[in-house]
Amino acid sequence: MTAQKIKHNPRLFLKRAMDIQRRQLLLAMADAVSECRTAESMAAELNRDGETGLLRLAEIWCCLSPGTGGRVLEGRGAELLADVLAQVYACLVLRPLHTPAGMGLYVELLYMMEALMLGEWFD
Repeated sequence: MTAQKIKHNPRLFLKRAMDIQRRQLLLAMADAVSECRTAESMAAELNRDGETGLLRLAEIWCCLSPGTGGRVLEGRGAELLADVLAQVYACLVLRPLHTPAGMGLYVELLYMMEALMLGEWFD
């Protein structure tokens, strides 16, 4: 890569890093939705971390899809978590983020998916 190329595209490294982070996140989120559906079928209950995570995911979902009106969430904890997680996943598939703040959100979500997959959100 030449210095000239870097000079004309200073965000080249950010874009590459975001693409990699996004791919990792989407794979982890797909696994997490499946894990939540399994937990739902086993009648698992969300613990305090799970409830906090659900609220944060709902907040992220609202921020990723502004102007779509209010949302009504119904169901039990694991079911709600799977539904909200699927909605966040859909938003990220349809509208990838391309800013440094987007990178921060990708990292936060990846950390959340790791905790969820380790079972830290369920009793």
